[in-house]
Amino acid sequence: MDIQTRDSFQLAPNQKSHELPRLPALPAWVTECTAVRLRHFTARFDGVRAMDILTFQQRVVETYRTMFEEIESNTLFQPVRFWAFVPGIHDDLGAGLDRYMAFNAGRYGAFAAHFGRPAVFGRSVPTASAVGVQGDEFVLHVLAADEPGLPIENPRQVPAYRYSRRFGPMPPCFSRATLLSGPAHDPVLIVGGTASITGEDSQHVGDLRRQTNETFRNLASVVASAAGFCLREDAPASELEPLLATFREIRIYHTRAEDGPTIEGLINASFPSTCRAELLQASLCRPELLIEIEGVAVPPRRPETGILDPARQP
Repeated sequence: MDIQTRDSFQLAPNQKSHELPRLPALPAWVTECTAVRLRHFTARFDGVRAMDILTFQQRVVETYRTMFEEIESNTLFQPVRFWAFVPGIHDDLGAGLDRYMAFNAGRYGAFAAHFGRPAVFGRSVPTASAVGVQGDEFVLHVLAADEPGLPIENPRQVPAYRYSRRFGPMPPCFSRATLLSGPAHDPVLIVGGTASITGEDSQHVGDLRRQTNETFRNLASVVASAAGFCLREDAPASELEPLLATFREIRIYHTRAEDGPTIEGLINASFPSTCRAELLQASLCRPELLIEIEGVAVPPRRPETGILDPARQP
């Protein structure tokens, strides 16, 4: 597998290893798919680091509202995937809250206004990711599809919108993945940011290899869930392999530059050579997480039933 390190994420000669890039590009597959099935929209605002918590939260709400209005002007399209790039994602904003918690509060309010009461989030909210960047500009990207997406959850994890208040006054708001499976296209599973979390708790703090393997298991579990079955908690690696083999695109965010070679080895050993991979350094939603992976899978169907069949090699 040829793992690409995007130029926008490479460290500049005078940049310290703990510093983050200013703004990442979207995955290459986004541009390649938007001509036919998907539309891409972007909204942004500057001056983030000077904002107090309420001002930032309100600007997030307004940005999502603007995005929804733009999508609705294209009446045949519906949001299926969000990316948020947040400057200083873990900056302390006071009262025990960081900027990611403030972002979550704004996003939650915007989603409740657009999708309806939280009780319906499981049938409505798209998948998403949020990573930290340098600079002072908040950027939000969304993909909208020509068909409604089906939210997919991971049985190994609590749905993010049901997290406890340990993670802020309002929880993150996204599904683990979005399945597109309309009659006009082959099924596509768009998987959001996935990390070493079970239930709602981070696992294997400080251990890159174990966090990476836990993340692989979560990715396999999401594909299994989209196919209509639950991956056994004690499933061996041989049962994960055909599920991970359904991925065509992955993007790997990691927090420490020196971890790159180890991550490349683990990715090459677990994903097929047909899967395009990008390795990018960024700050993640929880300080203790070392790696997060998103991607696109194409689970095959059983010809006789039309049901997704992860056991069949693509």
